[in-house]
Amino acid sequence: MPELPPHAVLSEQMEDRLRGRRLVAAVFLTFRFDPEFFEQEILPVFLDVPLSHASAIKLVQLEDAMRSVPVGVAVYFDQNGLVPEAGPSKLDVKRIAVRHRTGIFHPKNVFALVEDNDPDDEGHRARTLIVSCLSANLTRAGWWENVEVCHTEEIIEGDFTRLGDDLVRFLEGLERRVGEKDSDGHEPLRAIRDFVRNTYQRERRSGNGILYPHFFEGRTSVTEFLRSVADRSLDGMNLEIISPYFDGGPTSVPLNDLINEFRPREVRVFLPRAHTGEALCSPEIYESVRGLPNVSWGRMPQELLRSGSGESARQRMVHAKVYRFFTPQPKSEVLFIGSVNLTAPAHRPGGNLETGFLVELSPARRPDWWLIADASRPREYKPSLEDEGNATAGGSKLSVRFWWNKTTAETYWDDSSASPKLNITSQGIEIFSVDGLPPKAWCPLPAEAYTELQRVLRSTSILTVVGDGKEPGLILVQEEGMSHRPSLMFDLSPAEILRYWSLLTTAQRAAFLEARAPEFALMGEGAALVSRYAPLAQTQTFFERFAGIFLAFGNVERSVRSALREGRGREATYRLFGQKYDSLGSLLKRVLKDSTAGEGDLVDHYVIVMCAQQLVQELRREQCEFWREHASDGKCLQEQLGVAASLRERLIASDRAEMPAFLDWFDRWFLQRATPVVTEAR
Repeated sequence: MPELPPHAVLSEQMEDRLRGRRLVAAVFLTFRFDPEFFEQEILPVFLDVPLSHASAIKLVQLEDAMRSVPVGVAVYFDQNGLVPEAGPSKLDVKRIAVRHRTGIFHPKNVFALVEDNDPDDEGHRARTLIVSCLSANLTRAGWWENVEVCHTEEIIEGDFTRLGDDLVRFLEGLERRVGEKDSDGHEPLRAIRDFVRNTYQRERRSGNGILYPHFFEGRTSVTEFLRSVADRSLDGMNLEIISPYFDGGPTSVPLNDLINEFRPREVRVFLPRAHTGEALCSPEIYESVRGLPNVSWGRMPQELLRSGSGESARQRMVHAKVYRFFTPQPKSEVLFIGSVNLTAPAHRPGGNLETGFLVELSPARRPDWWLIADASRPREYKPSLEDEGNATAGGSKLSVRFWWNKTTAETYWDDSSASPKLNITSQGIEIFSVDGLPPKAWCPLPAEAYTELQRVLRSTSILTVVGDGKEPGLILVQEEGMSHRPSLMFDLSPAEILRYWSLLTTAQRAAFLEARAPEFALMGEGAALVSRYAPLAQTQTFFERFAGIFLAFGNVERSVRSALREGRGREATYRLFGQKYDSLGSLLKRVLKDSTAGEGDLVDHYVIVMCAQQLVQELRREQCEFWREHASDGKCLQEQLGVAASLRERLIASDRAEMPAFLDWFDRWFLQRATPVVTEAR
């Protein structure tokens, strides 16, 4: 009886890798992409924060957590790979569409640069690069439904690795591939590349008789790569191939190449089938493989295919791509794992862009077949292509980029000739149109198109392009300056913002958000699992008076200083200059709104603005370089602080006899920092 291959839940394996560490930068590569599923279900695995069950509140919490990722997160996906039923992207994630002209952009990788939560005795947090090659796309099917494969390696800073040169070459090539279009969007990729550059390259291909892991980046054919790395060690072994996709026929050239090169003793090839039993290959390929000497079709053990334990459990689709060389005696097992299907475009250079790991295992017992030989002929055939229907329809050569921190939006036409007339729509309603865009250049959109796009982006980042091909295509807008994007859900009062600043733990902040979530936020997925708190009475409380104000601003100042000291500049930018529900700018905007409307206490408003002015004054003096980098944002913040003048005049108007002299004295001493008095112990 064939043995079961090692199997586990993908997200749990990733969580185990990240335990005790925090994310510094991450790059995800995928063919098919569901932005909403990625942000709500995959990204949380890498952030390790407690989250609400309500999807709307969970998204706000993720928005907060993303601020503390020092470099950020980027996703590179095939320009035609957006899942038609996908939900939009809403978080601060760089999403970069890649147009691979000779095939499809097909790698599935995770590059996660992490550092230890706890520093060593010298205050240093050791960093590690987690590198995974997968068969799973960033979709619900890839992470939750299909049978997929994944192998992960860890590279410790300053360590020796056989992967260094190949990874650097691949990452540099990826940046060049899209650099002309997205030259300013590769910070996470560059941080990971620079980390790898600071490791040491192993020159030997093996150690202690075991092959070191090698990274396949598609510069040669798969067969040439296997031969160059493993030399003659794969010759004459058993070969087992799991792939969901094949060429149309009449023969499988990649399979023939592998057999001719390595002369395996026996070969088993997985036969993918639909839920209704049809073989997912052409009859020509089926007969061709069946007719090869010492080659047979195989099927997976049923235990791996069932999506549950009950009799009604559906059979899962096998989407894994595995090339397994093994011998029972002597015990030997070598796996090639990643994105490579058994197709000519996947196996040859100049076809698809693919990646994979070649790894040798140290089996504890004699390896046996994973696949069960299957001689039963299919009654019907339903050939399925590896582009999954996306390479000829579903995308566009148009890209759209939008800045939240500027009044700027641009389009880019990725072709060698000018564009035809294109209509860009959302939910069937035209947003703007363009015509005759020059090739390979960013072109600004007019002001009315920017305004309309800004309105639409509050609800969705996925647009439809009509006029580029026979069918409408989907595009994902590249959003920049996400710190200035309006908050996803909350519009808090000044007192609530201060209260939120004063909370110390993530759990406290989560409970606070759930208690103040608007009703619409608790009508979606997971809302039934949320316990509603009665809202706090809108009467005067301790936290609405001076002690609460000072405590809140003290916490903000400490968090900003800590973020800048530890290289988390994005977090400081969000807090000081952003337009989120808990940003300083949002607080000042709400204070001005309430004071203009005659709501709230004028004295409280004045003290809040003075605290903000003191905070800006101190940070500007201590963090000169940071302030220079954000000169435009700092100018806007200073203009908001100008509201203090109008508040001051209104206070004076309330008592022209005493108030002017009092405020002169108050302002002078309030903006000065007291020097702590240290008393000598006796």
